[in-house]
Amino acid sequence: MITMVDGYMNNSDYKEVMTAEGLTSSRAVKLYLLKANGFFKQQELLKVAVAAHPNNVALMAGLKHADESRVENVWLAIETARAEKLQGWKYLEDGSDFVNTLLIKYEGDMTRCTHLEKLKTEYIEILEEEQQRQIKNEVKNNGA
Repeated sequence: MITMVDGYMNNSDYKEVMTAEGLTSSRAVKLYLLKANGFFKQQELLKVAVAAHPNNVALMAGLKHADESRVENVWLAIETARAEKLQGWKYLEDGSDFVNTLLIKYEGDMTRCTHLEKLKTEYIEILEEEQQRQIKNEVKNNGA
């Protein structure tokens, strides 16, 4: 298994890991890939600026940050796909069913959830918020 400490990740590396481990691209995985793509686009713009101003330390730092953020988000996509495969359900597609099951299990008292259950519900909420943020940005960028 390839791990995050192995570092750099490009599109073909990503596809190789996903195929080798039998992982699928759920909506949560795609959220991270969209973020990675945003950093890739930022990186491409910064490369042009760096070429025009090769001694600009701030531009170089921005380029490095964009690349590191892109790679980090690809790894987060892979780790999310691994977690979904391991648990047998997808965070965004099946998250509401997971939370409803907990509500039934604990008779509406979510304070009785285990630490892991709480972490999963918090992660679902974070992913849902990010999904809404991306939808708003897409609408804004498309002029709608």
